[in-house]
Formats: sequence, structure tokens, C-alpha cells
Amino acid sequence: MAPIVWQATRWPATEYFELEHLEHQSVAKGNITGFAENTPFSIHYEIAITAEWKVSSFHVKLQGKEPMELKLTSDLHGHWFDKEGNHIDAFDDCIDIDISLTPFTNTLPVRRMHFDLNEKKTLNMLYIRLPEFELQKVEQHYTKLNDRMYLYENADSGFSAEIPFDEHALVKDYPGIFKRIY
Repeated sequence: MAPIVWQATRWPATEYFELEHLEHQSVAKGNITGFAENTPFSIHYEIAITAEWKVSSFHVKLQGKEPMELKLTSDLHGHWFDKEGNHIDAFDDCIDIDISLTPFTNTLPVRRMHFDLNEKKTLNMLYIRLPEFELQKVEQHYTKLNDRMYLYENADSGFSAEIPFDEHALVKDYPGIFKRIY
């Protein structure tokens, strides 16, 4: 699959993204560079995804003056573990993740779940706010509007957006936030 480049529209940032399909899994890789609160940042992430589009692990690394790193693994049943293998019960029932600085993670529930037309599904998401590395459990809703358009709603903040997807069910643009430029 060809690489994708998304440009943030609310802040100065660009993401170079690749999705690599292996024999029994896929690996999503993104490099995000930008500027927030008078500080430049460079973030690299990798998400290991099963053939059923469940996240088995993710690794996020911030480079710069104050480097940070996060790696969590999942048992694929809504339980998350840190790099030492400790269970993090605050994120129980979260199958999917949502990384704030990339539109890609909106692809995960759309690819993983079957939606009927106009069907709305409620999900608990492990939300990773970057570049702050703040983690929280949030409730999100996805509604299939047509084969390539989904309504995203964040139940906690009230934010919503109609998100278009391409022929590979990858996020095309995220209106008002990200625009695919390649």
C-alpha cells in the first residue's frame, strides 16, 4: 500500500503514514512532526493489528528535549498491560485506541466491526492525548452513513464529525482537523 501524508489544519503538523501487511497481522507506522505550545515535536508510533483489526500492541515515542515513550499490549479482550506486564484496569473494556494526533486510529473500529447502514455503535476507547502523553478511557460513537462515510461522536466532549474513508477503509480526511495531501 502506498504511503499516506496527512496535514493538520488546526495546528502546524504533518504525518507520514504507512500500513504494512504481514502474514498474520498488519503494522501501522506514523511519523508526526509539528509544533505545539512553542515547542517542536517529533512523534513516532507503531500499532500492531491482528487480521481481525484488533490492536495487539502499540508503541509511541516522543523525540526532543524531553523524550517520552509508551508501550502497551492487549490480550485482545479489552485488557491492557504496561511494558512490565502489569494490568492497567483503568482501560478495561477498551478494544480500540485513539491517538489524538493521527486520523488513522479512527480506521480501527470501522475496519474491526460490521456496521449496517445508519447503525450506531458505542465504544470505550483508550485515548492517548499527544504530545502530552495523557491517557484516558473515553466513550465514542460511530454511525455508518454510507459505505465510505461515518459519523464520529465523542460522548465525553460532545465533538462530532462526518469522516470520509477511502476504498481501503482508511480515513481520507478529518473535516476541520486533518487533510490528506498524499
